[in-house]
Parts: sequence; C-alpha cells; structure tokens
Amino acid sequence: MKSTNTAKAKVSKMLFSIGSVIFRTRQPFRYSSGILSPIYTDNRLIISHPKERKIIIDLLIKEIKKIGVPDVLAATATAGIPHAAFIAQKLNLPMVYVRSEPKSHGKGNQIEGKITRGQTAIVIEDLISTGGSSLAVVKALRSAGAKVTGLVAIFTYGFDEARKNFEKNKVNVHTLTDIDASIEAAIHDGYLKKDQVEAIKSWVKDPNGWGKKMGFE
Repeated sequence: MKSTNTAKAKVSKMLFSIGSVIFRTRQPFRYSSGILSPIYTDNRLIISHPKERKIIIDLLIKEIKKIGVPDVLAATATAGIPHAAFIAQKLNLPMVYVRSEPKSHGKGNQIEGKITRGQTAIVIEDLISTGGSSLAVVKALRSAGAKVTGLVAIFTYGFDEARKNFEKNKVNVHTLTDIDASIEAAIHDGYLKKDQVEAIKSWVKDPNGWGKKMGFE
C-alpha cells in the first residue's frame, strides 16, 4: 500500500483535526461486526470541509494517475460515492457505484451506472479494514467483464488480513494514509500517551481478540 511519508503525515493531521479519526482506548467503540476498537474512522466528514476535501481529492487523483487513468471510476457504496463523484467530475470520467451485494428488488443491480466488458476501472474506497467490502466490489466489476487496475483509498488500518486478501485477489492498492501515521499525528498533538499507543497497536495485531485481552469483554 503506497504513499509518501510526507503525504501520509499531511492527510493524517487533517483527518485528526476535523474529527474523522478518533482514538478512545478506555471507552472503545463497538463496530457493526461486533468487535471493540480503540479507533473510529469517519471519512464521511471530509465532504463537509471544502478545504480539506479539495486536498484529499487532489491526492486521490495523484494516486489514480500513478496507476493510470481508467475508463471508469467505481465507487464503493456508500462511503466511496462522494469522493468518486468529485474525482470523476474533475477528470471528466464516467462513474459507477457498486453495492456489496445485488439489490433484492427492482432489477437486482449490484452495479449502478454503466460499465461495459473490457473497460478498465479503479475502485474508490474511503476506508480499508479487512478488505472484504472492497473485494466484493472488485469481484462484481470483474464479473461484469471490467478490468480492475487498482483500488485507491483514503485510510487503512493495516490489518494483515487485508494485505493477504488483496494479494490473493491480485488487487493493486494505494492508500493516502494509515493508522501508524494517524498515531504519530495524535502523539504530536499530545493526544496519545505511551500506554494508549501500545493498546492501539495491539488492536491492529489482533482486532478480534483485543476487547477480551484488554478486559472489556
């Protein structure tokens, strides 16, 4: 997962400053999956901050150009949609968005918008955890005959599971920043202490067992 250290630090500081990334080691968040976490990431907040939004979109475009501008941008539903829309407008590209599974009604679409067999596509994602939802999008695009040349995301937790999932499925992933850079930004602002940093890094290594290990469950 590629990005320069300077860009990572810049993005991490921005996300931290607008509240997109929150650390809470003593009162952890519970995710929809059921696991407890000392970090919560809400990149949807970016769309409400024009200055930061422009910087993020420009950096995402830079990563897209490293891969090669595709025929179509494909957003993950729903969090990737606004970012992909801003990028598609700036690059004058067609855009689709992809659900994690087909609709249970109507035409049963999983891909909304038009993409045709043989077209290249780059997936736009806001956050990577295990990589499962991103891979569902990649597989749907490949099933439609598209060639997925890469996936560009704002933030990754850096789980080994995600890395292995992407490698197994031959997905070229670029991210703007990650949890390590966000920890450094929080330390710089005096927000995290040594024991909290250790707790967060422990979660990255074992997100499923972390809550029990820390005595929350």
